Amino acid sequence: MNPGNRKLLPIEWNSEALPTLPAIAHRLIGMAGNDEANAAELAEIIGQDPSLTLKVLQAANSAFFALRMEVTSIRHALVLLGMQEVKRIALGSILTERFLCVDPEAKPQARALWRHVLAVAVLAQDLSETGEEEPDFYTLGLLHDLGWLVLISQAPKVFASLATEKSRVREEAEEYWGVDHQLWGAQMAERWSMPEPFQIVNLHHHDPFAETSPPGYLLAVHLANHLADIAGFKVLNTPVEDVDERALQGLGLDSESLEEMEQAVLTERERIETLWRIMVG
Repeated sequence: MNPGNRKLLPIEWNSEALPTLPAIAHRLIGMAGNDEANAAELAEIIGQDPSLTLKVLQAANSAFFALRMEVTSIRHALVLLGMQEVKRIALGSILTERFLCVDPEAKPQARALWRHVLAVAVLAQDLSETGEEEPDFYTLGLLHDLGWLVLISQAPKVFASLATEKSRVREEAEEYWGVDHQLWGAQMAERWSMPEPFQIVNLHHHDPFAETSPPGYLLAVHLANHLADIAGFKVLNTPVEDVDERALQGLGLDSESLEEMEQAVLTERERIETLWRIMVG
């Protein structure tokens, strides 16, 4: 394509190269967090995959959770961390492979993307009041940037060029390269038959008030996206975008709270990096 073309890049939605969501990920996303029967099912699902079992136990025993005793089994992890947390670890481990299975020339950008979404997931979870909200803020964070995954699979060279942009803000850079990662992310979420909240966060995580009455989970992902960029977990080299003040108000925060959070998030880097290293292996 010629840079500067205002038309969007054509996406081959029926291409075999387009990522698919593993059936096990669908099962994990569909599980309720407080159902004891689902906890038994979750232990069975993870236990059937030795590699996944190892990843979950490594994460549970990492500094990320700072438990005072060693986790020795999935059932033990469920007791100590709860079903929701174990489900998040398992889903993150599965999606790691999905996000990093890309053309070699786009591997560095794909790794940066996965670090970013993992950071957004952790920070969005921190914004939840109880940690048990539905839809789960962590899972929404993991899957909020599917549009970049579409671009990596369809036009890795364009993604690599866009990722190095420094002279334009994100929206202008996307327009220059014929990209709309929010639109494509929403379309991908729909193709993956994901619940409506996943489509909404993909479509409007940069501009939440494009929704008439943006739900709290969208505002949380919007803020978490900003905080992840502040912490250095960026997808692009474009300037960090501001948080919509209305989003802060909707979350019961103000500009002073935001400043405190921006300072505090820098201390989260090592914690997030620990989880990242375990997920990637």
